Amino acid sequence: MMHTVSRNQRELRSRAEAQLERLKLPSDLELPDIVRQVARATGKRIEVEPVGDRDWENITGLVLLTADSAKILVRKSDPRWYQFHTVLHELSHVAFGHTGCATLPVKHPGQEHVRAGQTVLARGIVTPDFEADLDFSDTELVMEAEAEKLSQMLSRLVLRPRHHRDEVVFG
Repeated sequence: MMHTVSRNQRELRSRAEAQLERLKLPSDLELPDIVRQVARATGKRIEVEPVGDRDWENITGLVLLTADSAKILVRKSDPRWYQFHTVLHELSHVAFGHTGCATLPVKHPGQEHVRAGQTVLARGIVTPDFEADLDFSDTELVMEAEAEKLSQMLSRLVLRPRHHRDEVVFG
């Protein structure tokens, strides 16, 4: 199925919110819960694997897609908080049903993980400001913006304050 990308900021936000709703996430959740729910919603088996070394300079993560699976590779040298965000971003691509992109250089060491029949979606170290600077005629860039928006929404759910009364002291 071909993914039709958002045409403007309002539609982008609305589509990300619809994906979030479709995942039917519990109120108290962690990253494994999101992985499970994306797998359930998409019917794909999902694996997350830290890989890479100094050769992974420009790519911080990627997802290898087949009809029934998604394997998310994250750069193991990155801080855990950034790996967390990268996994959420790649899971968002899976949830949206995005098609492949051209971010991964042909000679990148991540290519050794690619198998016949897989689609590759990759995350680079330079991410544009999608709120202010998005050309909606650039399909690949819009898919990145959609994934980024959903990953931000997912991050807020996981990182939200757990005990509201205790948070009041901080204003």
